[in-house]
Amino acid sequence: MRITGFTIASVLFAALLSAPAFCQPDDGLTIFVPESLTDVSPDNKALIGSKRAAALMSAVSTTGKKVVLVGKVKDYKNVEMDVINNERSHVAPTMHNGYFHARVVLSLGVNLIDIRWRKAGGNWETKTLSIFRSSKLENGLTSNYPPYIFHREENEEHCQECHQMRLTRSETETGMEKGCLKCHHDLTENVYVHGPVNVGVCTVCHDPESRPNKYKVQEDDKVLCYSCHEDRKKVDEKKKLLHGPVGAGMCVICHDPHSSPFEFQLVKAKSEICLLCHQEDASRWSQENSLHPPFKSGNCSGCHDPHSSDYKYNLKADREDICALCHDLPVPGHLHRVGRVPQFKLPDDFPLTDEGKTMCLTCHDPHGAQGQRLTRRDGCEGCHPK
Repeated sequence: MRITGFTIASVLFAALLSAPAFCQPDDGLTIFVPESLTDVSPDNKALIGSKRAAALMSAVSTTGKKVVLVGKVKDYKNVEMDVINNERSHVAPTMHNGYFHARVVLSLGVNLIDIRWRKAGGNWETKTLSIFRSSKLENGLTSNYPPYIFHREENEEHCQECHQMRLTRSETETGMEKGCLKCHHDLTENVYVHGPVNVGVCTVCHDPESRPNKYKVQEDDKVLCYSCHEDRKKVDEKKKLLHGPVGAGMCVICHDPHSSPFEFQLVKAKSEICLLCHQEDASRWSQENSLHPPFKSGNCSGCHDPHSSDYKYNLKADREDICALCHDLPVPGHLHRVGRVPQFKLPDDFPLTDEGKTMCLTCHDPHGAQGQRLTRRDGCEGCHPK
């Protein structure tokens, strides 16, 4: 079969036509195995959640943030299609002679993707595909899932009649692999693009001679990223503590290695990035009566260094000095009188310095608290006996 080029979809279509389908075409729609997804074993179908019964028997797992769905619709003339993720995000598929492809951005956790189609003016028919996006930090799902990888010889064979699947001699000699961007052009369409991607130097990170999968990233994130970001490496190596992803060598937990709509190529906005892992803590503090403005606005990096630190909790300064980054200390009229023992009993959960002295964080919670002005108790009775 020969399919002439019309978009990037031609590459995916040709490679996937002979692949087993998740959806049988008995009702007019076939969905082929998309690139970068892995098949979930029957033992893990409980991970799909309570709405599993409404979804197809197929379940897919990935650590990527977006996927390309490729399929075919029967009697395609005058057919309308719509792809909806978790009843919120709508995507209009690209169609060509009955084949369609749609790029879907995934949320962490369960994604119930409804693929709807109908003849003009007719009733909608729907297929639901369950995709579980797992965090790489948590090592994904626990079973052994064989990934579908496009750049293998048996897959490229379908496409090389019409498409140049190898780097040209000129690209190899100059180090400018613009050929990759013919298919992967979407990687340069974000506001913030990683330097090597922006100039088409893909083989800085991807090995074109790796086997059996070409263009494999051969090094761990930390080794690969530090090879260019030596300034960051020098800082981190001198610090006592590393942020979890940095210590695990998983830079791509927070940073997209290609491009992103967010500064520093973050996978989420700065006000949301920490919630990928710390949502439970944030939800607990958010219920308190008063919230610290940096926490409320999502400016976690105002107090915490996202890479490395010499202080517990990756603080930018010691607990005794952290407040001085923003506040002039001591605050006039704010402290208990000195010269005699204060008539109060310190609760057991109030922190002290290593020397057993009070500090700002003794009375104030840096995130959220019951009392006004972030005081750990609402009122005086929690410390002062009547």
